[in-house]
Amino acid sequence: MTFRKATQKDAVRCLEIYDAVSDWEVINGRQTCWERGFYPTMETVQTALASGDLYVLEDEIDGKTVIVASGKINFEQPEYYKNFDWKTSAPDNEILVLHTFGVHPELQRRGYGQAFMAHYEKLARSLGCKVLRLDTVSSNQKSQAMYKKLGFWETGRWEGDPNGVGCALIFVGLEKNAD
Repeated sequence: MTFRKATQKDAVRCLEIYDAVSDWEVINGRQTCWERGFYPTMETVQTALASGDLYVLEDEIDGKTVIVASGKINFEQPEYYKNFDWKTSAPDNEILVLHTFGVHPELQRRGYGQAFMAHYEKLARSLGCKVLRLDTVSSNQKSQAMYKKLGFWETGRWEGDPNGVGCALIFVGLEKNAD
């Protein structure tokens, strides 16, 4: 497996992953803040590429190199993060945040999520960060279970509509020390 910054040639595949996750959520009756054609979109992907914040995990599958997961990693904490009770204080430049993370549904349960997260942690340490942060919607029990298994703890919940999808969702803040 290879973890690397995404390039322009990866844009379509990253959107395919996000759309596949959105479709899976609809089919399986889950409530998320992702909606095909609304969020995340190609604009979401292009913005992350332009800022150098989009990362991918790729693996060899049936003799071909395939991007299996994608996520945006940076130091930007959304405004609604002020509503969480973060346990570890640190300057913003020592807090690495994961956004818009997804593993293609057809490739889940193969360790790709955990592998991506391990690289996220390694990146945080290499950048001198003290804290890793992320959030998910409360109904995303599968992701929360993985994050907690990896040592993240819940720091609170917030109800709102940060992406303007037209309905309020409950977001769960999760945090882990980088060291």
